[in-house]
Amino acid sequence: MNSSGSVGHLYMGMSESNQNNILEAGTYEIIRDRLQAQKQELLSRLNKLNDARKLVFGSAETSLIAQSRIATENNCVSQDIIAIGNLCILGYNVHFGLRTDIKLKDVFSTYLYTNGEFEIKGLDIISQENFINDFTSLYKYYRSTKFYRFIVIGNYLYMVFQLTDSVTDIKTFKWLIADDKLAYIDNRSDFEYRFPNQHDFTWIHTTRDLHKYGKHPHVAILNRVFVDAVGGSLSIKVEDNTNEGEGIYNEPVINADQTLDDASYRYADLGNLIALDIKPFQEESRFFVYNHKLREVKRIDSVSNAAILLPDNQGIIFSNGYYLQSGAYKIFENSLDEVIFQERLSSPNGEDFLYVFFQKSTGRYVLMQYNVITQTVRTPIICNGYALLPGGRLCYFLSEEEQTRSHVMQVWQTPFTEQVEAPAEFKNSLVYKIGNKDIVRGMAECKNMVTLLNKEDNYSGLYADLVRNAQNILDGYYWIREKEVFELSVPIEAIRQTANAAIDEFEKVTALRQAALQSVVAIKEKANKEFIKIKGTSFRSIEDFVEHIAMLRNLRGEVISMKEIRYIDKDLLQKLENEIVEQTDRISLHCVNFLSDEQALIPFAKRVEAKRSELNTIEKVLDGKALEKEVTQIGTDLEMLIDIVSNLKIEDTSMSTKIIENISLIFTTLNQLKAAIRNKISGLASNEASAEFAAQVKLVDQTIVNYLNIADTPQKADELFNKLAVQMEELEARFADYDSFINIIIEKREEAGSAFDNRKNQLLEARNKRAISIETAAQRIIKGVIKKAETLNSQEQINGYFAGDLMIGKLRDLAQQLRDMEDAGRAETIETSMKSAREEALRKLKDKEELFEEGDNVIKLGNHRFAVNR
Repeated sequence: MNSSGSVGHLYMGMSESNQNNILEAGTYEIIRDRLQAQKQELLSRLNKLNDARKLVFGSAETSLIAQSRIATENNCVSQDIIAIGNLCILGYNVHFGLRTDIKLKDVFSTYLYTNGEFEIKGLDIISQENFINDFTSLYKYYRSTKFYRFIVIGNYLYMVFQLTDSVTDIKTFKWLIADDKLAYIDNRSDFEYRFPNQHDFTWIHTTRDLHKYGKHPHVAILNRVFVDAVGGSLSIKVEDNTNEGEGIYNEPVINADQTLDDASYRYADLGNLIALDIKPFQEESRFFVYNHKLREVKRIDSVSNAAILLPDNQGIIFSNGYYLQSGAYKIFENSLDEVIFQERLSSPNGEDFLYVFFQKSTGRYVLMQYNVITQTVRTPIICNGYALLPGGRLCYFLSEEEQTRSHVMQVWQTPFTEQVEAPAEFKNSLVYKIGNKDIVRGMAECKNMVTLLNKEDNYSGLYADLVRNAQNILDGYYWIREKEVFELSVPIEAIRQTANAAIDEFEKVTALRQAALQSVVAIKEKANKEFIKIKGTSFRSIEDFVEHIAMLRNLRGEVISMKEIRYIDKDLLQKLENEIVEQTDRISLHCVNFLSDEQALIPFAKRVEAKRSELNTIEKVLDGKALEKEVTQIGTDLEMLIDIVSNLKIEDTSMSTKIIENISLIFTTLNQLKAAIRNKISGLASNEASAEFAAQVKLVDQTIVNYLNIADTPQKADELFNKLAVQMEELEARFADYDSFINIIIEKREEAGSAFDNRKNQLLEARNKRAISIETAAQRIIKGVIKKAETLNSQEQINGYFAGDLMIGKLRDLAQQLRDMEDAGRAETIETSMKSAREEALRKLKDKEELFEEGDNVIKLGNHRFAVNR
């Protein structure tokens, strides 16, 4: 794919018809391949952008840079370390027997880190009188005191000492950190020594409103997952079905009789993930993470102690692993329990985060580094003490089992440095103006799309998520289309378009896969039933062998044909076919051994003889065909036996030859029976056909008479004749084998045609007479209408007369009758005559009005006016 995004726009640039052709022809697989190509293009551009980002802002990879040793004055067990600038303070414990005057140097040493080495220094940084007095008093009055740990909270350093065997019985010394120096505060700040919230989310307790009762009741959580601890097991289901108890996850509980109300349920909505805290009756809580997209559940007990949200809600991290929204999940085997969260550190580039967990019982730390772009956690570092030095250098150690003066320290370079200024030459670049953190966040979202593209399509809503994420990136980052950041928008837009096209197509594929799965389940059930039936058969007669071998062969044929179904599980079908073949070979071998007995084929001979005796009782063709079918089946069974004997490798060829000869003898008798059945059927068919044809001819005669009676119009006469002709053609096809019958049918067709032609002519003549009669009556009425219209003296009277007079209505009825008779010409003549009469009346009225206006004298009598000449 070039910089213009040609691969991405391959789909976008097609016409709608071409797109439809692709979806019909290659469809889903083509779309998947296109998405993979677009993914590679996006990765290529992301790598280029990452290189440009590192060039501008620098890069500090995590790597081992030194392994050094720290020497102490006394043999001791190192406990913890803290860095104040480049100066490290090591805390340890020394066993002095009965000695009671414990001094600072017996618990602390300081070292300056330079060039990968730790140079011992004095204790000036903590040699403050108030602290020394408090320290001395502590060891004087609490003889079991031992140094426990350092912890920095805000700008303060706390030195924590354990007074007894209990890790909760402590004393703390508080110091202010300022300009890489320490200022002692007091020893009264024990209450300030505390850990942050161990869960970055709020647990929600379920209520009775979420309980759903039935045969297997459960608690509905967000209507996405359904949990219960009844019936002897803790179940997690993805379907709201109280009729079934099995789910995607099940594990036993102690109290099998507990009810839904006896257990306690909490949850937290984390996007694609749902954290679950289920406490069965009289048991400890069990913690799970459910992934709604993958519909899978993981039991993660360490979530009980701490679970922290990753940046941008990418998932959660806990002391021994992580679970991402994308479904990525990993557990590190560190054998530590009761580990809690202490703090979170972020690198200035916004790309890396360090999560620090602490085990109170041993004082050990678990350091977990997470990268938001790759969305991975490096192998955790487990140590007894760690310190973060300037420049992002991390030093840590593991305590020794025995007291020693030499303590091994490892130093790693990490990204957790102070803010680094970019070189001046890059300050005008677009990458610098955008900022490292914004670029990292955008790259992380793009990498999340890559993660989705690596998913199989069983990931729920995969393509909808791709479309949504692509659109969010395009809308959320103004710089995404710039050439200087390698136009990430090009492959992202292409992915959005292709994923959008995949949504509908995936629905079709899902339906095909479901149908294929159902087909496999059905054939598997059918095969299992046959296998069970075979196990319960004694195989004491040849019919037993024939029945089961035939069934197995048909079953194998079905399995082979099913391999052509799209998305079918071919491996499972092949396994099933192998099992069928194995069963068939075993029964076939047993069958050959059975056939070696002289009496083995007697049942077939008896079946043939029984069918021969049935032949004499046949009186109908239908019975004859049924018998013929049964005899044919006997032949098929015998052919199968020959096939079995021929295909099996039998060392004694004379035995196989004799078996085939015995079968052939039965075949001879069977073929004779088949010939006799065919002759019998032929004779019965002739008699039955004559009787049936005579009945059909009578039916045709009655039909002709009936159709002639109900044919009251020429059109209906044609329609009924055509219907009759179809019936006679069907009759002709039924009796095509009998020439004498065909001649009779032809004669009947000609007679019917003449009869219907006569009927049609009669109807036409009657209709013509009727039409002439109607037209004559209409003309008489029109003459009366004209005379009446001439007596009217106003336009309103004329219009009213022609609009509603009974005679005019009669004329319209007559015209309609003619139209119903399909005589439109005479109907139009009547309508034209009415129109002409109205126009003539109006014209004469106008002439009279003009006459009155021109006369000198007008005499008015009633409604009439007369002109008088003088």
